[in-house]
Amino acid sequence: MVEEDLAGKIIILLKNNPGQTIKEIAVQLNVNRTFLSGYLKALEDKGFIRSKEIGSAKVYFVRD
Repeated sequence: MVEEDLAGKIIILLKNNPGQTIKEIAVQLNVNRTFLSGYLKALEDKGFIRSKEIGSAKVYFVRD
């Protein structure tokens, strides 16, 4: 399933380079930022990742 594949790519990306913004993740995965924003919110709601606001940016990490 494409969504599971995307989730796996996001988790690997954040494990290898934690603290990335939506824009940074979107560029690396070649996906739309608006779509990715909702997708990251869903992953966060399910407990796979967490976010932290640093200034005006929201950065993402894999949940411990």
